[in-house]
Amino acid sequence: MANYTNFWWIYSFCVLSFNIENVIGLRIRRQNRADQLLGDIGVRAQTYNRHVVKNGIQQYTYFDQNLRHLFLNTRQSMLRWALENIEGLKKRGQSEGKLQIPVPKKMRFRCSKNNTRSTSPPNSIERLRPGDIDIIAAIGDSLSAGNGILSNNAIDMINEFRGLTFSGGGLSTWRRFVTLPNILKIFNPKLYGFAVTNSLVVNHCSSRLNIAEPMIMSRDLIFQARVLIDLLRRDPKVNMERHWKLLTVYVGNNDICSDLCHWDDGQAFLDQHALDLRQAFRLLRDHVPRLLINLIVAPNIPKVLSTMTDVPLQCFVVHRVGCHCLINDRLNRTQLRERMETLIGWQRVDMEIARLPEFHREDFAIVAHPMLANMTGPTKPNGRTDWRFFSHDCFHFSQRGHAIISNLLWNSMLLPDDQKPQPLNVPELFERVVCPSQEQPFFVVRPS
Repeated sequence: MANYTNFWWIYSFCVLSFNIENVIGLRIRRQNRADQLLGDIGVRAQTYNRHVVKNGIQQYTYFDQNLRHLFLNTRQSMLRWALENIEGLKKRGQSEGKLQIPVPKKMRFRCSKNNTRSTSPPNSIERLRPGDIDIIAAIGDSLSAGNGILSNNAIDMINEFRGLTFSGGGLSTWRRFVTLPNILKIFNPKLYGFAVTNSLVVNHCSSRLNIAEPMIMSRDLIFQARVLIDLLRRDPKVNMERHWKLLTVYVGNNDICSDLCHWDDGQAFLDQHALDLRQAFRLLRDHVPRLLINLIVAPNIPKVLSTMTDVPLQCFVVHRVGCHCLINDRLNRTQLRERMETLIGWQRVDMEIARLPEFHREDFAIVAHPMLANMTGPTKPNGRTDWRFFSHDCFHFSQRGHAIISNLLWNSMLLPDDQKPQPLNVPELFERVVCPSQEQPFFVVRPS
């Protein structure tokens, strides 16, 4: 018996040691790859120097490298616990109306599949049909990573349900979860790149090309673009020259909420954002052939939050901590007006960058979508806030919210600039569905 016990003790120790070595090895490989990609865009770890800090532009330090792993492990543990209770989270979401109502199998999607995929891949982006998209990707912040889509409380916002996100989620089908990938799968069942499960971005077998990360800001776009290029080149399922690719970019919420007030000058803040967009888009334009980019224009956050009624305490706290640059009782009228003007300027930058001639070539285009730019908080017929659109922090979107945004984005992709949806009030899911027509079977990709 003693020999048997010793054997299992030694065996368990060896297995544990092997797993630890694997984890450490994986961590080192990930860190080396991340450092290499950061180095490619001129970012290298350094010792912190308080004398060079200005305008909210942070340094990347050696401490950040270690903190990243701690934060990553925490997120993985929290997500694991959430997935173990995912049925409970779904039931909670259903009971509160935060999940879309499943569409019966007898009901078809409103758009016909006829004439929606070319017989051979088109050479011009202006001839791109919905079924021609072979690869789909998403970059951005927590709203694209799926934070809090399923939740019990505000603490659950740390959990990423990227398989359900409007721009890069592909779990199940549109009947259960409306997302842009799930809509496009109707026209091309072989679509690739969407997240297939709810996971962190480091689990590339699951997250695939949805590489959105919580807390991402405009200045991180260049790195995300570099990572996406690397993933596309290394993925054997991606044919860089032949496949048409669709990328949805959504950033700005973190910049506006928690970075704006740490800049000395609002115009410098906007100029930096414009520079970030140009550099990231030039990188993608020059290294990713056959690419269409959706740029989601940032929402007017104060307009959304200020129209909310009977705000729960946890949301009141989250809004003032997470969006302290705009939701702050100590701001005077002049300060609030200046920051609102900067927010409107941010939206204008998004629209102007997307229209630049340098970003419109035969196989490349950027389209800005202002569907959230003027939206107020969703309301019920009695005038009270409709919380079904939001998760439990009253900021991130619920699954129902992601479904509605997917519907709006799909419509926007098929309409010229002057007809793109810019609703004041949150519409119902499938309130309007725009379809490719015999006269206009292509995505609208040029400014009008």
